[in-house]
Amino acid sequence: MQEVSTSGSIIGREPELAVVDEVLDPGDPGRGLVISGEPGIGKTTLWQAAEEAARARGMRVLSSRPSGAEAQLLFAALTDLLEGIEFGGLPGIPAPQLRALEVALLRAEPTRRYAAAAADLSGQRAISAGFLSVLRALGRAGPVLVAIDDVQWLDPCSSDALTFAGRRIHGHPVSFLLARRSGNASELERALEPAGLRRLEVKALSLGATQLLLSKRLGLSLSRRLLRALFEKAGGNPLFAFELGRMLAERGTVDDLSEIPVPDVIDDLFGPRVAGLSAEAGRTLLAVALSPGIPGAQLGQAVDPLGVQESVATGLLRVDGERMRPSHPLLGAAAVRHSSARERRDLHLALAHAVTDDVLRARHLALASVRPDTDVAAVVAATAASAFSRGGRHDAVELSEHALRLTPAGAPERSERLLALAHRLNSVGALQRVSDLLAPNIDSLGPGNARARAWLLLADGGDVLTTQDYVHRLDQALAECPTDPGVRASVLAKKAHVQAIGRVRHIAEAQRWAEEALRAAPEAGPEAERVALGALAWARVLRGRSVVDLTERFAGLPAAATLTADWYSPGPPSAGRLVWRGQVGQARAALASLVSMADIQGDAGSYTMLRFVVCDLELRIGELDSAQAFLDEFGGSDRDIVMSPNYEYSRALLAAERGDPGEAERWAAETIEKARAAGIGWDAFEASRAIGMAALAAGEPERAIRTLLAVWEQTLREGVEDPGAFPVAPDLVEALVETGGIREARAVAGRLRELAETQQHPWGLAAAKRSSAVIQLGSSFDEQAAAELAEAATDFGRLGLAFDRARCLLLLGRAARRYRKYGHARRSLEQAAAAFERIGAPGWAGQARSELSRIGARRPAPEGRLTPAETNAVELAAAGLSNKQIAHRLFVSVHTVELHLSHAYAKLGVRSRSQLAARMRPGTGSARQDGKPGLKD
Repeated sequence: MQEVSTSGSIIGREPELAVVDEVLDPGDPGRGLVISGEPGIGKTTLWQAAEEAARARGMRVLSSRPSGAEAQLLFAALTDLLEGIEFGGLPGIPAPQLRALEVALLRAEPTRRYAAAAADLSGQRAISAGFLSVLRALGRAGPVLVAIDDVQWLDPCSSDALTFAGRRIHGHPVSFLLARRSGNASELERALEPAGLRRLEVKALSLGATQLLLSKRLGLSLSRRLLRALFEKAGGNPLFAFELGRMLAERGTVDDLSEIPVPDVIDDLFGPRVAGLSAEAGRTLLAVALSPGIPGAQLGQAVDPLGVQESVATGLLRVDGERMRPSHPLLGAAAVRHSSARERRDLHLALAHAVTDDVLRARHLALASVRPDTDVAAVVAATAASAFSRGGRHDAVELSEHALRLTPAGAPERSERLLALAHRLNSVGALQRVSDLLAPNIDSLGPGNARARAWLLLADGGDVLTTQDYVHRLDQALAECPTDPGVRASVLAKKAHVQAIGRVRHIAEAQRWAEEALRAAPEAGPEAERVALGALAWARVLRGRSVVDLTERFAGLPAAATLTADWYSPGPPSAGRLVWRGQVGQARAALASLVSMADIQGDAGSYTMLRFVVCDLELRIGELDSAQAFLDEFGGSDRDIVMSPNYEYSRALLAAERGDPGEAERWAAETIEKARAAGIGWDAFEASRAIGMAALAAGEPERAIRTLLAVWEQTLREGVEDPGAFPVAPDLVEALVETGGIREARAVAGRLRELAETQQHPWGLAAAKRSSAVIQLGSSFDEQAAAELAEAATDFGRLGLAFDRARCLLLLGRAARRYRKYGHARRSLEQAAAAFERIGAPGWAGQARSELSRIGARRPAPEGRLTPAETNAVELAAAGLSNKQIAHRLFVSVHTVELHLSHAYAKLGVRSRSQLAARMRPGTGSARQDGKPGLKD
């Protein structure tokens, strides 16, 4: 059955489309579907998709889209439905019915007799019966779909004809597709129910689908917090979300949706209702819009309680437990649009005296104040500090902005409030705003501690494009206040951090800096201690060391400093170590907790980076579809929230694991270009790993060696000793063996085994088994080596690393085939192909199937006769192709080509390609049995 197309226009409606697909099943014609929902929810989009799908399946579609302006026109919808239908060519329509129908549709002039009859019931009955006869006649020629959008605007005459036909069409291949606003069922629907009518209420779009909609339609990237605010304000309605997004795109970057007026198309729906409210109800709705979720008792203190009762009774407000909310989020937005600034200020002041929550009271006080006010600024600043200490980062940012606005220009508190705002903006990932706030004001800050803190914050600013810029600003901070323990600890910790996971250089030196920062941290304060612990944790895990003592010390810090999900804390490196070691269950649980905490705390930067660690885990275990789903989502969001090209190298690794070398190399090249410009080593290493894997997938081990060996040697030289941090060793060994570099392969495998055994590294131990077995199988089929490679596959499977397991099976099958252990080869290759297909790696599955196709007959070829694989290689060599070109053409390694040619030369008694070419002649069948050109005997 052909599926309904969802490409291009429909986002996030897969369940609804599945229902549409089921109803349009040509094997079960004559069914009906009613699509209902609020205005703008996407009914018409689904209706159009169903209409298009029906046409694609060969159904005749009779379509009408009535409007309110046509609701009083006689037979307007019926005219649309039957447009282009020639009644004269349809058999079985009685003449009176035909005549009545033609006159009703203005295709014929009414006779005097008809004019008299048309005014009474018999005329309408004749038209309805004629329409029924047309449907039956069309149904005899093939399935028919009657598609009507906005059923609520059907003109009465057309509605009567459709209802008449709907009651009597059962048993004929005529289906109905209706769309209407939510509410009571129409008479037409009730007429269709006995024949089988499905109802589909279109619900709110999901948050992820809303993000995708804004990205694809508007190219709009929003922070997670702003996206969620837009989603809630739109109530999941795609039209409303689109219109709000359009205005956001026109306005540029904003941090609060209250800055965006209600778009006209939305105000057209909600504005008239707001304008028609009584004064009390209007003030009540505005109060709830200004303080969403306010408890009813507190609302009654700010406005007239009778207005609250009226608003609830008329459905203007809904009661959610004790809290009051507009019946639709955009009703409140419309109320704000239709109010004056003075009305809003007066209500904010009334609400400030009514609410009991400190943050809400401070917010309302601030919004009620227009000019600087020392007393209000002090209250708001104190509440901001309290909110931040409890993890309410976005509340703290908003209140800090108000506190700075309300602080007089010459007040001594202004510098401290400026730095507090910058610090809190940094904590929510608003890095460009940090730069915009501090850069123009840094000279106005007093020299010493205040200016040093400003430079520390500017180091993380949105205008920092390279690690060199970052370190320069850290050094500026240290120069301003070289003896301040807090500044020194923060500078050293952040330099250690960028050295370890930014540049990936001199990890031992980064560890020493972090240890010095940690020694100074107790005097500097808990926040400096947190950053120092995090930097030391990253350095340690890269060196393959435990961080249990660091996480325990971190847990003992005051609650205000233990932001466990912060990228600078020990939580992320501890989780990263679990990923590298292949401890999948523990890693997944740790990351889920950290991601959730970062989201709750509103830390956009840490949230994003942690989700990339989750993506790395998904890639390593072979959950490729999950990794792609995240990358698809992130590709439509704020990719500038992090300096490094995490997105690009993750795309490269995904493509490499899919087995798509071209796509992998395209993304890897983009990653390396950006990483080098920014001075970032980590991402460049990951991109090189993707290139090496892609080269192996393309049968180019020499190129794989160039990239993988550089990563292996440089990471070891810089002190990276966890073999899973940049897991290139097994692929490097494979490439070296393919090219005959056995000695070099043994050196890599030996170092891998040493690191894995010292650290009792689960992934490393399985990878060491794979590597040593591949080396042994490079020269002969050693049964013990084959068993070790099979054991490595089992170990990877036990760890939950499906991609690594499949790679082992492919290597085992390839080795067995190469040495003509065909039964063994077939079993391993079939398992490999199935495993790759299961995880969505078609390129690698193709390699396994290609190897299977070369097994051929179970009995070896007669002595002196070429195998099919040898024949393929020989013919391409005789045609002038290089071994590398042959490998690429046959989707095998160069080493495999060399083996085929070596065997073929011995069988044919030739020593060179020129001799080989001379022995070629057509039609002998010596190397082929299919009549294609063969070789001379």
